[in-house]
Amino acid sequence: MRYSSNAPAIVYAAPGTKLSVLGAVLLLIAGCLLGIGHLIIELFSPIATEPSGVLTVHGNYVAAAIALGAIGGIAVIAGIAINSKLPASKKLRARVRAGIFDPRFGNPLHLRDGEVVPRVVCKETEAGRFEISISTLSSSVDEVAKLAECISARLCGRFSRYAVVLTEADVASNHVTFFVQDVTLHHEIEASSVEEMSPPSAYELRVQDGTNIDLRTSGSMLVAGKTRSGKTTGVIALLIQALLSGPDEYGSQVLIIDPKQAELSRLPHVVSLRPDGDAHAILEALALFAESIKKRQSVLNDRSAETGDAVHWWDAGFHVSVLFLDEYVALRTMFPKRASKEDPDYCLATFDGLVKRIVTMGASAGCYAIISIAEASVEEGGLPSMVRSACSTRILFRPTLPEARLIWDADRLADLAAPRTYGPGDAWFSSTDGVHDRISFVHFPVMRFRVYRELGRLLDLYFIK
Repeated sequence: MRYSSNAPAIVYAAPGTKLSVLGAVLLLIAGCLLGIGHLIIELFSPIATEPSGVLTVHGNYVAAAIALGAIGGIAVIAGIAINSKLPASKKLRARVRAGIFDPRFGNPLHLRDGEVVPRVVCKETEAGRFEISISTLSSSVDEVAKLAECISARLCGRFSRYAVVLTEADVASNHVTFFVQDVTLHHEIEASSVEEMSPPSAYELRVQDGTNIDLRTSGSMLVAGKTRSGKTTGVIALLIQALLSGPDEYGSQVLIIDPKQAELSRLPHVVSLRPDGDAHAILEALALFAESIKKRQSVLNDRSAETGDAVHWWDAGFHVSVLFLDEYVALRTMFPKRASKEDPDYCLATFDGLVKRIVTMGASAGCYAIISIAEASVEEGGLPSMVRSACSTRILFRPTLPEARLIWDADRLADLAAPRTYGPGDAWFSSTDGVHDRISFVHFPVMRFRVYRELGRLLDLYFIK
């Protein structure tokens, strides 16, 4: 199909609409023929020498009008039926094509008469989410990518709640895909009791409906967000799921380290600073967690030697082992940069070495770190770049682009749609699990129970077992 600046609007309408319009035109013609037939009777009957001839002509007009009227009526009904049965993806495609190619809407691709119209494909990936692919046949990738706002503006009527949330060009630059979703549709999990937070399996953690963190294919997690962003509550939702899975027989742990000496530090089995600010207990806990990685890996190695093939931790019956480091950047400042002669292991280098070891080597044994930072900083004294790179799952609560640029590469952020206003629990999320590689918007679970009391109870049960 080629572009025309004089093309009527019907050209880009949905098939059912075209059929209904055709039916309406036929009904109009039928009405005109019926009127002409009656006019012939009125004008020529009084003066005709052969009234039968006038009646014959009148009958022909009436017959033609009835035939066209019947066909037109059927076409209108069929068009309405087709539109009612038309999949949402087809309706959305027609609306998008009209918005891009209909001259009345400004020709955003600046196509010239006679140029080939780009191909538009729309498919519904899940309830409330669509992918619209537009080929780059007559325009460059950059020109097509700029259509995001134009597409969002054309989403009216039943699609008025939808908007483009992400754009992505394919590797060969043959097309650009726009990810459209219902921005008012709530996917968050609402749990009125702690039992409703149970994970789907021992290796999956639920984020929201349709979004899980699959620990078989992802690594440790970097979680960032400012105060009152819902960051700690979001992490607790993940910890509760790990606790509900229970411990395994191979030394799994759910270790929480809270240097703030705040609410978390009041819970059982949580490691914090001593009243005088000493952090020896934290180093000892980290060393034990790192040692558990060795033991668990040794079990897997023995199993692999027995079977002659690699045995993964989830196949061996392991449960996930989690280390949560709250306020990681602040925690690093608690350790002296230089060790004393009396205590050579009590220094920042020892702490950094243990964390790096856990983050880089733990995943193969089912051991993961959740590193929480208040500010998405990679500067001196902040988050070491090696730890940032090793954390393959990244979450930014109440995201802003300046913070996001310190967590993700700039080219990945370029595909995001215009930022919205976010509330507590809202986050940008990505993971290298092959499913959530693109940065997407999520909302962490809403827990309508006494979160800290249940977390403390689950910690007691976990370590008693």
